[in-house]
Amino acid sequence: MHLTGKRILISKTNQIGDVTFALPLASAIKQASPIAQIIFLGREYTRALIEHYRDVDEFADWDSIAQRDDKDALAALCALNIDIILHVQPNKRLAYLAKKAKIPLRIGTSTRLYHWLTCNRRVKISRKHSPLHETQLDMQYLKALGLPGEYTLAQIIALRQFKPFKLSKNVKQYLAADKFNLILHPKTRGEHIEWAPEHFAQLIERLPKERFHIIITGSAKEGKQVRDTMITPFSHVMDLCGVLTLAQLQTLIAHADGLIAASTGPVHLAASFGIHTLGLYAPIKPFHAGRWGPVGKQAQVLCINKDCNWCRDGRPCRCINKISVDRVYHSVMQWLEDS
Repeated sequence: MHLTGKRILISKTNQIGDVTFALPLASAIKQASPIAQIIFLGREYTRALIEHYRDVDEFADWDSIAQRDDKDALAALCALNIDIILHVQPNKRLAYLAKKAKIPLRIGTSTRLYHWLTCNRRVKISRKHSPLHETQLDMQYLKALGLPGEYTLAQIIALRQFKPFKLSKNVKQYLAADKFNLILHPKTRGEHIEWAPEHFAQLIERLPKERFHIIITGSAKEGKQVRDTMITPFSHVMDLCGVLTLAQLQTLIAHADGLIAASTGPVHLAASFGIHTLGLYAPIKPFHAGRWGPVGKQAQVLCINKDCNWCRDGRPCRCINKISVDRVYHSVMQWLEDS
């Protein structure tokens, strides 16, 4: 397919981790056609991440479009002058708006009935039982453009193109020049599959404070949930919960040495930026690491080896808390040896 000069919109309107998985689509398209224009449709709170990606030419704010009535939303979409739209995150309203906007090529998935009614090209992508990682599934939309859609994780890592993260004074102050900067991000935006704060506290206690500078990140609400366990008992721990914007968090992560978290946005940022990353995961499908784990040159995952459905109904996960503090400690100490 001739892509030169085309304005191509990639739609991924959910969370930070999901966005990191879709961004390499832009790089694959740019490799095939360097002067194609890539517009990424995302949520306002992911703007800082998307705008920091080298192969995205424009950010489009879905929050701004979605809050309008259909007439104004359609006008906003038409104003983008899109030639091709990839519905990487299926959205029924957006699919109908794209058809009404008469975007020439509208690419969706054959597994959504409304994409049969609104898209003129569809890709068969079955996520539910696929053995592939989420980022590999996203890449399959490229087949509708006549490009290869099968990528290994190593190939996807090689595609990524983030702009340099300049270390400003207001972020540099949070980092230690003479220690291993380790970020702990204990919460997962209200999800139930989390390593217990008590385990994180035991890890903090074991790590030699003369060698580690430990930073706790999260929202202000999450900070309140872990402060008594992970922060107050330790005078050497830095509490940045509720302090950082996404742009500042990105820069902090990019200049840190390592990060530990369960399945949440920062674990994917850390992996994408190439720092030491340890993801703590439960074996339950479809939330397991094979589908949602961090993808990066220095990314690792810890998970117990069993088949479990205990927390499928929203109960606190028991399996993730069977990952021992000792295993996490030894992983981190190996990072120290390698640095």
